Amino acid sequence: MRHTLLTLTALAAPLMLLPTAAYAAADCGNETVKTAEVTYTIQTPEQFVAPTVAPIANVQVETPTPRPTAAPIVQTAQAAAPVATPSPASASLAAPVQAYANLLQRRISRGEGGLNLFDYAGANAAGEITAITAYADHLAAQNPDAMAEPDQIAYWANLYNALTLKVILENYPVSSIRKIKSGAFSIGPWKRDAITVNGEIISLDTIEHKILRKRYANPAMVHYMVNCASIGCPNLSNKLWVGATLDADREQAARDFINSPRGVKIKGNELKASSIYNWFKDDFGGSKSATLDHFRRFAGPELLTALDAGAEIDGYGYDWSLNE
Repeated sequence: MRHTLLTLTALAAPLMLLPTAAYAAADCGNETVKTAEVTYTIQTPEQFVAPTVAPIANVQVETPTPRPTAAPIVQTAQAAAPVATPSPASASLAAPVQAYANLLQRRISRGEGGLNLFDYAGANAAGEITAITAYADHLAAQNPDAMAEPDQIAYWANLYNALTLKVILENYPVSSIRKIKSGAFSIGPWKRDAITVNGEIISLDTIEHKILRKRYANPAMVHYMVNCASIGCPNLSNKLWVGATLDADREQAARDFINSPRGVKIKGNELKASSIYNWFKDDFGGSKSATLDHFRRFAGPELLTALDAGAEIDGYGYDWSLNE
């Protein structure tokens, strides 16, 4: 989720199909890899203070017949009603950002296996694509290059996720993001022109593969931030990414995914890993052993026990069904 306040304002970011093999879009974008698809069934005031008014002195009126002294006449300032002050969060977020943040909280629920589900049907019926578009446009009006690096990473991840929600709702109902084409031979919408930032027309592919994975260190952690509206993907977070808490938040996202059957499914001494670790092997060290080291860094007790017992990666799989 220095330049933190700026971020909160801005945030709070042809392939022929061969008959012999299925092609899966690598993660959420353009790095296409020839790999057999495996589908798992998965049963995130001001009080107005008036000037002090001295009491008007007692006035005694002399008359032939003495009369009691008149009661003191005192002017009392009427206090104005307290002025309502916005909460710190709402005061620091632009309206489109707050509306989008509220939408994520409202539409994301936790399903089986720790899977975050997005209520596309509800968002579609309520016309909430308008709020998502307004948020994406608000981000596009910012200059991420002027931000600190953690804020830039958060910016781009937030923009990617918002644009993905937008493209799903533009085509809803749809069973999988791969049904939405960007060309005759495409396997998804990732190459479509999506938005203009700093005068450059960019696509989802541009954000993920040419910006997030290429400009910044530790590309492995990018995969836990961007979501391609699929069950097999790491969770779509129910809160905005923010530079101030970037490392802690994405490390938690890595733990959540790796210790779920969508990330690593344990079968005795064999591990069925997400295809993300195959498609983007270089991001995770370039080998199965390096990927296992990555797993160990975030492993919970069950996976750690399996790794200590010598479990190896025996295959990969990914479920492209819509995360609803």
